[in-house]
Amino acid sequence: MEKVRILGIVGSPRKDGNTAKLVEEALEATRAFPWVETDLFAVAGKKINHCVACYKCMEKRQCVMNDGLYDFCEKYMAADGVLWGVPVFHMGVPSVVKALLDRFGCMTLMHYLTQGKDVPRFSKVCGVLVNGASHYGGQDLTLSFLVNSSLLMNGVVVAGDTIRGDSYIGAAAWTGQWPNPFAKDNVLKDEQGIVAARSVARRVAEMARIVKAGKAALGSDLPSEYSDTWDVERVSRGEARVA
Repeated sequence: MEKVRILGIVGSPRKDGNTAKLVEEALEATRAFPWVETDLFAVAGKKINHCVACYKCMEKRQCVMNDGLYDFCEKYMAADGVLWGVPVFHMGVPSVVKALLDRFGCMTLMHYLTQGKDVPRFSKVCGVLVNGASHYGGQDLTLSFLVNSSLLMNGVVVAGDTIRGDSYIGAAAWTGQWPNPFAKDNVLKDEQGIVAARSVARRVAEMARIVKAGKAALGSDLPSEYSDTWDVERVSRGEARVA
């Protein structure tokens, strides 16, 4: 039985906080499937510079800033499914996540367009998990941003189960528990949010398996954009090549 790799992304600058707990709960739900293997990328503690619009990626076909972006690229390209987990910062994603996506998107686009190729149809199955300080703390806006980002990267976005998961585009949890709303385990007290996160994660795993099997079955019947990707074995820090 071929394995399906699910990547959990913890997009919080705070190490081992509520977002990390939320993503871990979701990944644990996928581990119930014997055909799933999981991986993790956390932005906390990593140096990820913001895009400076130098346009060097148009010349080099890769970003010239050598930092945590390439660790992310390697894990992302190796994954069949992706679970984004972020806290709400100012009604949106944390700045480090925006910096990551700005550069990842530009580098990916330029990497292929400068070779006269279309951007590959990566077909990463994506699910989104967010948490905020209150029930109405900007989770919907943050969910929408990450859903649109996933679609822009030619991803396949799924939601959790409609009734059991109480989820329509992702999983939204809240951490505003008193007396200390910032305690790192507060998100675990939101039982409905945890149920939704697990539901989204299971759907990501199931759909990733379907997509992977479908691509393998159809093979050369599909356009070449479905098979082009970075060769993960040859990706090194500061060097991204085409398979």
